[in-house]
Amino acid sequence: MTAGTRRRRRLGGWLLTLASVAILVVYLFPIFWMLSASLQPGVTSANIEWVPSAPALDGYKTVFDSGLRSLSVSLIVALGSVLLTLVIAVPAAYALSRIRSRTVGVALVLLLLAQMIPSIVLANSFYAMFNSWGILNSYLGLILADSTAGVPFAVIVLRAFMLRLDHDIVEAGKLDGLGPVGSLLRIVVPLSRNAIITAGVFTFLFSWGDLLFGLTLVTKDQMYPMTVFVYALTSSQVTSWAAVMAASLVASVPALLVVFAAQRYIKAGIAVGSGR
Repeated sequence: MTAGTRRRRRLGGWLLTLASVAILVVYLFPIFWMLSASLQPGVTSANIEWVPSAPALDGYKTVFDSGLRSLSVSLIVALGSVLLTLVIAVPAAYALSRIRSRTVGVALVLLLLAQMIPSIVLANSFYAMFNSWGILNSYLGLILADSTAGVPFAVIVLRAFMLRLDHDIVEAGKLDGLGPVGSLLRIVVPLSRNAIITAGVFTFLFSWGDLLFGLTLVTKDQMYPMTVFVYALTSSQVTSWAAVMAASLVASVPALLVVFAAQRYIKAGIAVGSGR
C-alpha cells in the first residue's frame, strides 16, 4: 500500500467521522433544546435561551404533580397493547408460515391494506363502537385501538422470521408427542425470541406515541395518556413552555429505555428477518 493510498484512506476516515458527528448533532439538537427550555420557567416560544441563565425545575414539578397519572396510563396501555398484539400475532404468523396456499398472499395483502387505513377513520369508527360497548375512557378501549397498528406489523415481521425456521425441529417435536399448541409454545416461540421482542418493541412505540386515539376515545382527564397530557399543556390558555418541554422529555424516557434494553434483540431480529 502506497503512502498516497494510506493518506486517502485516513482522510476518508476523518470525513466519515465528521459526517457521523454532524448527523448525531442534528438528531440530538431537539433533545438539547427541550432540556434547555424545560429549565427556563416563564419563557415563551420566542425568547428561549440556548443555555438557561437561571435554571429552575418548575416545569418538572408541574409534570410530576399533574402528569404521573398520565404516565401510568400510557405504560398500562402500551404494555397491554404489546401483550394483546403478541397473543394474536404469534399464532397467526406461525399459521401463515406453515400454510401453503394462495389465500396466504390474500391475507398478507389484507394486513397491508389494514395498515393503510387512515387513523382518523379508525378513530371515528372506534368511538361509535366503543360507545355502544361502554368502554370509552377505559384501558381496554385504548388497548384495543392501539393494537390495530401493532397486529398487522407484528404478523408480517414474525411470519418472515418463521419462514426461515428449521421445520424439521417442529416435526421432531410432533414425534415426541407435542401437538400444534405445544410445538408453538415450546419450540417456535423460543426460537423466534428475537423477532417476537422486535415486534413487541415496535408495538410499544406505536402505542406510546399515539395521540389520535387518546384524543378521540378519552374525555376524562384521569384517563389521558402522556401524549394527550402534553397536547393539553400546549393547548391551555396560558402555555408554560418549561412544563411542555419537561413533559416531552419525561415522556421520551420510557421509550428510550425500551429501545436501549432491546436493541440487541431488535438488531438480530431485523437481520434474520431480512435474510442476512
